[in-house]
Amino acid sequence: MSTKTLGWLLIIFPILGLLSWATAGLPSTPAGQIEGGYAAYATEIGSISDRIHVNMGVAAIVFTILMASFIGLRAKVLEKGKSNFAFLAGILIAIGYAGTIAENGAYSAAASLSNEGLIHESISMLTLATTAGGFGTSILALGIGFLGYSMYKNKTIHVISSSAFMLVGIIGVIGGILFYDHGLIAAYYFSLVITSVATGIEMIRTGKSE
Repeated sequence: MSTKTLGWLLIIFPILGLLSWATAGLPSTPAGQIEGGYAAYATEIGSISDRIHVNMGVAAIVFTILMASFIGLRAKVLEKGKSNFAFLAGILIAIGYAGTIAENGAYSAAASLSNEGLIHESISMLTLATTAGGFGTSILALGIGFLGYSMYKNKTIHVISSSAFMLVGIIGVIGGILFYDHGLIAAYYFSLVITSVATGIEMIRTGKSE
């Protein structure tokens, strides 16, 4: 894949992914902070189950392409020489993203169950979504952090961009474990989108169409 093409993917798909989540109609208050807890959250998403199902599916596809772009960044690192951190990053990103896919599916299932009046079952799915999403995000973020470190070591991208990936990784690991169902986790998602877009712009400006 050419550097410029990879750059465009890193610009477009993080934004599309964020928009797909933002327009899904999910409650503005996370399940861990909403008044009434998971039961109130489950009740609220039941009326828009079809919309959530569509948006979660779109988000899964979009973020899959983004993860493939990160694997493409890993390939750029390996073009410059052997990197154990880049190798490990690819494995962690793949494993972690599997957890986030499970999260999307569980959210969709929770909305459908709530729409059918099965609130207790919906709460179980939301709990699964939070658990799988949190752990998956931590593993994924660790992979992103290692990717950033490998790019820093091999000078694949600017030091500011590679350092930003490392910072995103740290935020994601901590957030995925400690406060995944709270509003603070938004710091991880926004920093990931900003870092990816900034890196994409850098690659378009400096890369060649191969």
